[in-house]
Amino acid sequence: DDEVDEGLVEALMTTIENGGEEPWEKICETDGIKVYKTRLEHDKLIAGRPVGEASKFLCVKAEAVLDASPAQVYTLFVDNTRVREYNEFCKQIKDLEYMNSTTKVTWSASARIGPFKERDFVTRVHYRTLKDETLLVVNRAEDHPGAPETDRYLRMEIVIGGNVMKPVPGDADKTSFIMLTHVNPGGVAGTRMGTMIMNSAAANGPISFVQGLRDCLKRDAAGIPPPVWPEPQDEAQDHAEEIAFGRLLLESMVTGKLLQTCPAAIT
Repeated sequence: DDEVDEGLVEALMTTIENGGEEPWEKICETDGIKVYKTRLEHDKLIAGRPVGEASKFLCVKAEAVLDASPAQVYTLFVDNTRVREYNEFCKQIKDLEYMNSTTKVTWSASARIGPFKERDFVTRVHYRTLKDETLLVVNRAEDHPGAPETDRYLRMEIVIGGNVMKPVPGDADKTSFIMLTHVNPGGVAGTRMGTMIMNSAAANGPISFVQGLRDCLKRDAAGIPPPVWPEPQDEAQDHAEEIAFGRLLLESMVTGKLLQTCPAAIT
């Protein structure tokens, strides 16, 4: 597991820096959010998994400055309580397994978008603080017995994704934010026409995502409580473990100590 996490961190940082088959090409800039595209090689390995057929879909990077410290931005990602505030496509999400104190596996689902069927995702999520105190959240699709494929959803795979947060030089109260996303949506989205539609709309998701983060941070700065999402009763214990996992992440970031095993409350 540690080897996979190391591979994901390396893949995230090298892709952000170097791009893929070609250097990053700027698509657009909206409201200070710069969006770039590239394509990843068919045989490129992401922590041991080849990109494969997903190579026909664009890999997208967005860069922006957020009006909050990296630590404040990071707290939006440590558990699932606020995901639906900044990710308009996420309709359901739950943690399946806490692999250690910095890595978990989640299941999430999106609503139907245009002609495309509802999708679900099983994702490995790894949190990391680099030596220069840059904060990372890195993602990749994962197989898990707790979330087999069903007829209701079409399984979508995150080939590589992540968020990078570090202070703006000269202003520690602002965050230089970078997000990377490369997915294989599967189904009819993989046809020639579907691929064209997905690639033509590639910039929309990152822009909406960053704008959603900004809205969260504005509400926090104004002291406005986040919205409360309905939660089934049988998920109460799962939610308690999720909160504990997030608390440990924040504690490890503050103390500078990386916890290597989960406490008894998280198994």
